[in-house]
Amino acid sequence: MSILSDFEDRLERAVEGLFSGAFRSPVQPAEIAKTLARAMDDGRSVGIGKIYAPSAFTVSLSRQDAEQMGEFAPTLAAELSTFLKGHAREKGYALSGEPVVRFGMNDHLRLGRFETVAQMSAGDAAESPARRGQTLRTMSTVTVADVNHDVILEGARMVVGRLDGCDIRLSDANVSREHAAFVAVKEGWAILDLESTNGVFVNERKTTKALLKEGDSVRIGLTTLVYHEPGE
Repeated sequence: MSILSDFEDRLERAVEGLFSGAFRSPVQPAEIAKTLARAMDDGRSVGIGKIYAPSAFTVSLSRQDAEQMGEFAPTLAAELSTFLKGHAREKGYALSGEPVVRFGMNDHLRLGRFETVAQMSAGDAAESPARRGQTLRTMSTVTVADVNHDVILEGARMVVGRLDGCDIRLSDANVSREHAAFVAVKEGWAILDLESTNGVFVNERKTTKALLKEGDSVRIGLTTLVYHEPGE
């Protein structure tokens, strides 16, 4: 039995068991698995006597798919990790540890579409000669209260507010139309108050602009967003 068939069989048992009736997303787990395997192949690098491959993966889903997947996401992430470990073993890739798969949400994706990113983890970077001295591709995220999936920070700026056109839309009367923005800076990401009515609070201290670090809480209106650095 191929590792993909084994993956599909284990997933089918999971869906038919604990999560029966809950997993209705049009995104197919097998397609995610195949896409991640290709991303692992594309991200490999040749070292002395070894072929190194990425072990940190992010899957971005549309808001509708993320909500429909719901509590099934951790189970799917674990099964994908097992699948990728088998794929690496079959291909003879060297990994620094167990593959890690995280799910994120991207409001710009349509229902049924997803995007994947494969990254070298810190351990991969230390071991791989091809990666030394290079800047690794990384993705920061924010966890929005009452949402089960992280929102991926991408581009130069992501606006938070009540308007439909905002990158992170909050249905909160205490939030301005365009309240604040996550801004990419040299050191990582910062939060910037866009002259909002009720202000921005980082770790409950009011600020107009602040550089963010792992675990910082950003309160906008009545909503708290928790910042996560790549790989954390």
